[in-house]
Amino acid sequence: MLRVLNQLSILMNEVIGNLDPLTGATTQDFLLYGSGDPLTGSPTDASGTLEVTGQGIISVPTNTAVIQVGIRVEGDAASEVQQEVAQLSSAVVDQLTQLGVNDLQTIRISLNPNLQFDQGQSTVVGFTGTNILQFEVPTEQAGATIDAAIQAGANLIQDISFTAPEADINQARIDALELAIQDAQIQAGSVFDTLGFQIVDIVDIDILGVSNPPSNAPFLEFDALAFSASTPIIGGEQEVIANVALDINYAPL
Repeated sequence: MLRVLNQLSILMNEVIGNLDPLTGATTQDFLLYGSGDPLTGSPTDASGTLEVTGQGIISVPTNTAVIQVGIRVEGDAASEVQQEVAQLSSAVVDQLTQLGVNDLQTIRISLNPNLQFDQGQSTVVGFTGTNILQFEVPTEQAGATIDAAIQAGANLIQDISFTAPEADINQARIDALELAIQDAQIQAGSVFDTLGFQIVDIVDIDILGVSNPPSNAPFLEFDALAFSASTPIIGGEQEVIANVALDINYAPL
């Protein structure tokens, strides 16, 4: 968002033309400070400070699939449902353990009544039990591992996401920050070149955040019986996104 506190803002908006025609909002993240008379707003000094944000994005190839599979059972009695969920879960855990998956853990377990509503009254007509397991495998093993879990008793695929090696993520974070700083400097340079100013110094640098959300497969939760292990699972890339803000002192050329 561009907020200009002296008459330089008028010239910058006319030259750059970066105002939204409908809302009047700016399309770049600039904040230009200048000294001016507190009563008239007339500039008393052409120097000031520009605040500008920049973003850097690095894509990193993934090599690990983070998979969530589950067991869902419905029945009339809570104890029977719970017992069947436990038996199937044990079989799936044994199978995944034999396959040597990494970081196997239970992330959610539940037992809920199934309610039927009639004329404002609710009646318990059964129970649903669920146990969701999460584990990691190399991406190329994802299809076969899911198939083995299904054969062992899993009937729900909750989620599949993909991650890159930690060392690659760490390097990408550094590279993304460098790109974000360059992006901010390029934007500032464009403004200064247009208005006839020069950089004096950078007085403040803020890292607004560096994120690396996992790359998700294009589906969430479906019946495991519909899954085919012959369907290739491709991990794609994981994005690392960095945002920074620079405060830059400027002066006339």
